[in-house]
Amino acid sequence: MKIKIPEVRMCLRLTLCLLVSIAIMSCNNSSADSADGNSIYYWRTTFKLSEAERGFLDRHNVKRIYMRFFDVSENYEDNYGPVPDATIIFEDTIPNGIEIVPTVYITLDAIRGMNDREDVYAEKILKRVKKMCQKNGIKFNELQLDCDWTESTCDRFFKLCAAVKQGMEPSQLLSNTIRLHQLTQSPPPVDKGVLMVYNTGDLRNENTENSILSLDDVEPYLSDNRLAEYELPLDVAYPAYGWCVLYGKTQYGSDFLRLMPEMDLSSDKRIEKIDDNLYQVTSTVSFSDFSMVANEGLRIRVERPSASEILKVKRMIDRQLKGKTHNNILYHLDENQLSHYGDDEISEIYTCN
Repeated sequence: MKIKIPEVRMCLRLTLCLLVSIAIMSCNNSSADSADGNSIYYWRTTFKLSEAERGFLDRHNVKRIYMRFFDVSENYEDNYGPVPDATIIFEDTIPNGIEIVPTVYITLDAIRGMNDREDVYAEKILKRVKKMCQKNGIKFNELQLDCDWTESTCDRFFKLCAAVKQGMEPSQLLSNTIRLHQLTQSPPPVDKGVLMVYNTGDLRNENTENSILSLDDVEPYLSDNRLAEYELPLDVAYPAYGWCVLYGKTQYGSDFLRLMPEMDLSSDKRIEKIDDNLYQVTSTVSFSDFSMVANEGLRIRVERPSASEILKVKRMIDRQLKGKTHNNILYHLDENQLSHYGDDEISEIYTCN
C-alpha cells in the first residue's frame, strides 16, 4: 500500500509530541504520586500569598508547595520535653491545583529529648499534622520531616521516621531533607529525600564569602560520586533568597550576632564597603524595622547567590543524577526574594537536564 506524504508527516508529528510529553512527565515526576509541575518551599509563619506570588506559581507551573507547618523544639523552661513551636497560621486560601506537602522541622535538641519515646512523638506529630490539614481543607499525599541529623543522632531520628511512616496511610509518602554532609551516611527509612543545596558554608565565620551557596563548598561532597550512588530517590532544592549576616568585634575576633533581611547598604554614609559583599559600620546606625542598633565597628556581610552561581552547582549535580528522575525545588516562595531572579533564570533552574 502506498503511503501519502501528508500521512507520514502527521505520523511524525504525533510521534514527536508523544516523545516530548514523555520527557516532560519524567522530568517533573519523581514518583507516580507526584503532582505534574514544579515545586517550591513556603517557610513563613503566616500563609498569605501576594498577587505577585500567585502569579509566580502560575507562570512557572508550580503544583506543589512544601509548607512548614510547625517546628518541634525542646522546651527547657517548663521541662515539657519536645513541643510544637512557630505553628503556621492560615490567612489565605490555597490556590486551586496546588498540592500541599506538610513539612515539620525538628531540632537536634528535640530529637535528643525524645528519650527513646520516638513512637510517642511520631504519633503526636501525625496527629497535629492531620488536625491542621482537616481544619484547612488539605488532603496530603506526602509528609516531610526536616532535621539536620548527625552521626550521633541518626539512630534516634531514624526511629522517629520509621514510627511516623508506620502511622501513615500506605498510599502516603514520607520524605526527608538531606544535607550534603549526610550523603556519607546511610539514608533514613523514608520513601524519598530532598537534597538541600543551600546553607552550604559556615555562617558564623566572617571570612566565609557566601554561606548560602558556594561551588567550592558543594564540590567536595560530590567529588567521589556519592550522590550518584546514594540509595534513596532524591529531588534537589536550590536557594532563591538572600540575607545580611551581622558580626561584632571582640578580643577573640569577630562573633556572629544575628541574621537580618537583605538590604541596600551602599547609600548609607555611616556604612563603609570594605570588600565585595562586606561592610563595616563607621557610625552608630539604628535599624528601626528590625529593633536593632548597630554600633561602630560592627560588620555586615550581604549574601545572595546569583542565578549563574546556582546554575553552575546545578550542572554539577545534574551530571551525577543523569538517568535518575528527579524534581528541582526552589527555596522559597517570597515575593521580595524571588524578584532578584528573572523568569528565564527561574525556568532554567527548574529545568531537568
